[in-house]
Amino acid sequence: MNRNFRLIRLLASLVLVLLLAATPVLAVPAPDDSDALAGLAGATGKALFDINIGVAPKTFDASMGMLALYLDVIKQTHAGLKSQGLTPDIIVAFRGSAVTLVTDTASVAVKGLITELAGMGIKFEACNIATKLTGTPNDSILLEIKVVGNTFISAVGYQAKGYSPILIQ
Repeated sequence: MNRNFRLIRLLASLVLVLLLAATPVLAVPAPDDSDALAGLAGATGKALFDINIGVAPKTFDASMGMLALYLDVIKQTHAGLKSQGLTPDIIVAFRGSAVTLVTDTASVAVKGLITELAGMGIKFEACNIATKLTGTPNDSILLEIKVVGNTFISAVGYQAKGYSPILIQ
């Protein structure tokens, strides 16, 4: 009986070693964007992030947190384009009540991300129509952000220039 137990233990150990050795073969490949980016090596990845996050007094802090999350994803998108052989060319446009999130009262996280992203070459715009409608003074918009006449017009122009629109609401 003792001998059978040793034999079973030896066989179980052998099976375990074989399974562990085969694990790399069975591993799922890391996700990538190769299908979408096939044939584009060396090209410019043009994106227009159109941010219109709803903001109300009750949701201001949550909306600020959501904006920080999206800005971080934009940062990851920039890095992902770069690491996959494209030159990122990204514009972020704020419209609607989202303009209230990018003023001198923005969270430390949002201010830091906007400064960092601007340093990476990402351009920012805020809609003058939206600042008027929300009562947001244009001189309170963060310095890295250019106030433009109308981000709808910006969207038309940038799409005509080949930028892919990405809507964030």
